[in-house]
Amino acid sequence: MYIDFKHANGVSFLMQCCSDNEDLFEGYDSIVGDSSFLAKLEDVELQMRQCHDQQTPNACEDDLSDSILAEDFRDSPPRALPSSPLEFQKAVTTPHKSPSRSAHNTSTPDLMNPRRSMKDHLKKVLIDNAATSSTVSKTVQQKEAVMTEEISFAMQAMESISAEQDLGPFFGLPSKVKDLILILKGIQDLYEWQKTCLSLDSVQQRRNLIYSLPTSGGKTLVAEILIFKELLCSKKDALLILPYISLVQEKLHMLGDGSRGAILEMTLSKILYMSKSTQIIGMSATLGNVGDLQTFMKAENYTNDFRPVELKEYVKIKDSIYEVDPREETCFSFSRLLDFKYSSGMQKMDPDRIIALATEVIPHQSCLIFCATKKNCENLAGMICKYLNKEFLKHKEAEKATLLGELKNSGNGSLCPVLQKTVPFGLAYHHSGLTSDERKLVEEAYSSGVLCLLTCTSTLAAGINLPARRVILRSPYVAAEFLKRSQYKQMVGRAGRAGIDAMGESILILQDKDINMLLSAPMEKCYSNLLHDGGRGLLSLVLSLIGLKITTTVEQVRDFMKGTLLSVQEAQVSPEKSLWDLTVESIETLKQKSLIEVSADVNSQTILQITRLGRATFKGSVDLSCCDLLYRDLSKGLEGLLLNSFLHLVYLVTPYDMVHQYKTDWMIYFRQFTNLSAAEQKMATAVGVPESFVARMAAGQSVRKSVDIVVVNRLYLALVLYSLLKETNLWNVSDRFQLTRGFVQTLLSSASAFGSAVLHFTEELEEFWAYKALLSELTRRLTYCVQAELIPLMEVAGVMEHRAKQLYNAGYKTLAHLANGDPQILVQTIENLFKRQANQIIASAKMLKKEKAEALQEEVDDLFMLPSDLPSL
Repeated sequence: MYIDFKHANGVSFLMQCCSDNEDLFEGYDSIVGDSSFLAKLEDVELQMRQCHDQQTPNACEDDLSDSILAEDFRDSPPRALPSSPLEFQKAVTTPHKSPSRSAHNTSTPDLMNPRRSMKDHLKKVLIDNAATSSTVSKTVQQKEAVMTEEISFAMQAMESISAEQDLGPFFGLPSKVKDLILILKGIQDLYEWQKTCLSLDSVQQRRNLIYSLPTSGGKTLVAEILIFKELLCSKKDALLILPYISLVQEKLHMLGDGSRGAILEMTLSKILYMSKSTQIIGMSATLGNVGDLQTFMKAENYTNDFRPVELKEYVKIKDSIYEVDPREETCFSFSRLLDFKYSSGMQKMDPDRIIALATEVIPHQSCLIFCATKKNCENLAGMICKYLNKEFLKHKEAEKATLLGELKNSGNGSLCPVLQKTVPFGLAYHHSGLTSDERKLVEEAYSSGVLCLLTCTSTLAAGINLPARRVILRSPYVAAEFLKRSQYKQMVGRAGRAGIDAMGESILILQDKDINMLLSAPMEKCYSNLLHDGGRGLLSLVLSLIGLKITTTVEQVRDFMKGTLLSVQEAQVSPEKSLWDLTVESIETLKQKSLIEVSADVNSQTILQITRLGRATFKGSVDLSCCDLLYRDLSKGLEGLLLNSFLHLVYLVTPYDMVHQYKTDWMIYFRQFTNLSAAEQKMATAVGVPESFVARMAAGQSVRKSVDIVVVNRLYLALVLYSLLKETNLWNVSDRFQLTRGFVQTLLSSASAFGSAVLHFTEELEEFWAYKALLSELTRRLTYCVQAELIPLMEVAGVMEHRAKQLYNAGYKTLAHLANGDPQILVQTIENLFKRQANQIIASAKMLKKEKAEALQEEVDDLFMLPSDLPSL
């Protein structure tokens, strides 16, 4: 297991997993596709095309991939079904010849192995997917396909080389892995620290390890090599755990980061308790108390201060720039005066001299400016453009025009007025107020040099790998909080692009009052978060231990707790109560919530068992703070469930944890309420929000009768989601409710996830049988939030809503239409669709069609399988 510690107070883990028969998560599997091999992918495509045109097929295969990726994706006829289970069983048990590689006469699972393990099935799908197309376009939607390509190289090497512990000269791996890194990453050789780390005894002997280096030091590549080694040499699975959704999409949980840290500590503690053969490797940029983590993980530690590009840190105080120099008594040494001619108007608008600092590097080099708030980001980008030379408009003018068109298409014809003004100058803002499509477009444009400057919030430093020649920190604050040392290190760590810049610069703008605070800022430490937010993590841990039957007695729970990070840090984290007292309190709380029950066995030993409600809670991953509330809401809903509208169901899957993340506009609330049908208004009254209450609040009148504000706010968010489902235009809905489009999209994705959780919750409780089919369809609608007829097209990688509408209107109305489409006809039919994109869409549709067909074929195989316990004479 591999963990990437991206903050001083955080850890994310890369896990080399245990054997196939050790299931720590019962029936739930989570597979994260990670890929960062995009920089040279276009060169690979070109090379493959040239190879195909100029060489024989065999030569092409030897040069690139031993033909695994060069094979055409060919449709195959359905396999003839056996006439009876006995005939099927005969086919299973009778040896048969494998078809030649050129035949391609079946896409069904191997009859000799009808009940393959999940690992084997995954590997087969990965290999099959890799064989579906000889070209892969460079887009974020196809990162899964890129990872498939990587795995296919390694898997073919594993099949062609004898199964030994040492498969080749590249740190025990085949030389093909090294070739793969060169082809897709352009890396000819590893850094010395990487070679040292990969040669450590702890790595060779599969012991736990924590290695830490500064940001951009090359930690991820080591993890990727170790994953390949685990797959090929040890022939075991590997799990990569990252702290942010943005990092998972980029390819990054952290132990010291609230609920994320609690989830990670629970996962690691279970693995350490249950599996002695699992290797856990942690990666970190900076750590203040690595000793505690070593004790918890039973791990060794490797550290290095290597950076591929020299980083020079500066601070700006008034018009003077000082270099950060720990050798000086004040930690600063004078560097230069900032020389830039400012008009009186510019001085008022830009007192921090941001324009002067930025224009020293842009447009030919890149710059990131970190701001304290989202509004600061937008205002600053607009202000800089106001004073930039008009020559900036000519730099990559055509590419910027294309970007504006793509942004407009992503918004169904709507375009952010700030971006409309800033993009022509090569500037943009980046924060959570953007939709995911907008963020992807901005990130790609910045990476390719179309945009030269981004104003952004601190989350970009932790979430996205976007380096810059110069990083500017507008202030040492994140919102109202003074900058933590780890946050500062992450931000300045983005300065310097390996392979492009000889050095990177960071400039922190300081006021006199902030100097001492910065100098005295300590290195943060990583602490257990099981007690975060009233001990919710500890409650969830105990419940899952009992639900998974990892522990069944109080004594076993106590033994388990001794292996947690909380146990290591008991004196610091909980000086007033012992861990045992906290554990007993958690067990009592779970009993009071009717999530577990206590009984005694024949030896009078106390046995802990999970209740139906408890099982539903942990199977659905429902937060313990709202599981009883959810049960009451679902029960009450059955008394008068509104079925001629989605509103009631949408209300039931509106996340409880988002009700305090916005400010209600009562006039908007009243207008939207009055637009509801009579049945919908009756439903609103039934859940606890009568029209009279909303009307009084909109009029500014006092309300005598008390109402539950959580219910009121939750219904308001349900109205937002309901509007989205009806018209699917995120821009219109965000304008109507005066919410940022990023918040609306986050609400939508959270509702989709919570809807899935509620679905699993109801599946464990017979009294909620009526919800199963209803919630299944609703969750599907929330996941895509488009017109129902577009959903099959949206399932194809690379097809967003605007493109799906284009395809549907052009006659490509189903997955089969796309999978059998002609790229040339697509290009001629669909506006602004390039040949490469058309190839990608068709290849993705073929992959998806094949996966669906194989899933159906497995169901057929199961139906025709002779039961092993069939009664006989």
